[in-house]
Parts: sequence; C-alpha cells; structure tokens
Amino acid sequence: MKRMAIGVLGVALVALVAAGCATTRPPQFSDEVWISHVTTGRGCFARGDFRRGADAFGRAQSRARALDDAEALAVASVDRAVCLLQLGRAAEALGGVEEALAEGGVSGARRQELQAAGARAELALGQPEAVLARTEELLKEKLAPRVQGQALLARAGAELALMDVSAAERTLAGLSLAAWRRLPGSLRAERAELEARLAAILEAPDSALAWQQRAIELWREAGRLPEMARALAAAGRYARATGNPTLASDCFWRSARSLWAQGLAEDAAAMLEEGRICAAFSQDEAASQRMADLLVTIRGEKRLEE
Repeated sequence: MKRMAIGVLGVALVALVAAGCATTRPPQFSDEVWISHVTTGRGCFARGDFRRGADAFGRAQSRARALDDAEALAVASVDRAVCLLQLGRAAEALGGVEEALAEGGVSGARRQELQAAGARAELALGQPEAVLARTEELLKEKLAPRVQGQALLARAGAELALMDVSAAERTLAGLSLAAWRRLPGSLRAERAELEARLAAILEAPDSALAWQQRAIELWREAGRLPEMARALAAAGRYARATGNPTLASDCFWRSARSLWAQGLAEDAAAMLEEGRICAAFSQDEAASQRMADLLVTIRGEKRLEE
C-alpha cells in the first residue's frame, strides 16, 4: 500500500499545475490591440488550445512592453503562465512571472496573482522549497478567494512532495469547506485530487477513490476534459489498490476512450496498457477485447499519419 501511495504522489505535481486559471479580475484597459490578444488567448484557453493561447498571451506581453504598461504585462504574464504550465513549459512560465514581478508599477492585487502563478510554476519544476518560501508571505496577506485557493493548493502540493502530510492537511484546512465550495470547479477538482493523494499516503484507498471520483465530476463540470480523463486513470489506480480490478479496468477504458476522442492517442494507448493488465487480472475477456480493439485502432491511425 505504501508503494501505491508513493506512486500516486509521483503525478501530484502534474495534476496540480494542470488546473490553473486566469487572473481574478477582468482587466480594465483600453488598448484595442492588447485587448484583442488577451481575448483571443482566453478563448483558446477555454477550448483547451493551450499552444495558441500561449502564443496570444505572448503577443499581449509584447504589446504591454511596447505600451510600458506594467499592469497589462502582469495580466498577460499570469494568463500565459497558465497555458505554458499545461504545455509542460514551466520554466518559461516562471520567467514571464518574474519579469512582471520586477516591474515597479504592478499593483498589489496583480502582484499577488503573479506570486500564486510563480508558486505553481515552481511546483511544476519540482522546487517544493521555493514554493514554501514564496507562499509563506503571500498567505499572510488578504487575498482574493481564487488567489488564496491557488496559493493553498500550491503550498499543500509542495508539502506532499516533501512527504509532510500533516502540514498539507493543515494547509488545505486554511479555507473552510464552505469557502472551497465557492471557488471555481477547477480549483475544487485540484483539492479533491490532493485529498485523494493524502488518503492514499495514509493508506485509506477507499477514501482516496471516493475523492478521486469527485475530482472526475468536477473536471467534467468545468469542461476540462484532458484533466478529467487523467483523473479517471488515477481513479483506476486507486480502484486497483482497493482490490477491485473490474472497476479499475473500466476507469482505464473510459480514460483511454476520452483521451483518444480528444486526439491524445499516445496517452490513450498508455491507459489501455494499464487497463488490459487489470482486465486480465479480473479475467474479464470482454473488457480485454474492447481495449485491444481500441489499441489496434489507435495504432492504425498512427501508421496512417506517418
């Protein structure tokens, strides 16, 4: 069971940074070029097109530099960091955040947003000590609820990375359950996944599975389908740990089917491999066959693309 808990923890950083969100307040700016780039970027983000979103926010950063507008640079840098984290480009995200933080004209509220984004980037880079240092002072300030939630999640993720379970529990308790419920679904999904990991580390796989199933629902409601699909795979691992290979294989199948439908064929194939092991263990021939069929389809599509 301990081996399962540590293995699940290994994906904690990826899941945490996958749920970022844009700045807390709508920007009050008048430059039409900058507004156009930001609007394009947020539309791309909403569709899950993070590459084009990052490009649009990059253009907004360039426009902000040309305007010598520190606030506009801060907004674009936070939003671009969110997209870059989804693309696995955490170092680039952190660089943009630090550039904006170095500007003297950034307001306190924007600076807080930047610090929260910086903490999430550091978490993705595997720098838990840096996250703790950055969030220690930030969490002493009066924060907008969304920024506070992001900072708490980053800090709890860092504490889990350092295997300080008690500290992570205290951090997540920094907001009441009622306050968590008022936050966006993506942040509540992050919290549910963190709670699942905590339960796994504490060797409570049934509780871990229940939290993970809640995360799946929240990701779906938020329209964040890649995260939902990966949460399904995590649920499969928790189900396997509870001794339910039938449920585990079903979770992996659903994860693979969703990823494939989203155009993420390689990720889907990896989920199918895990699912086939569970189906074989439970001697579920029908489940094994449908996963084998989908894997053949995926590999056939890949050959056609080549």
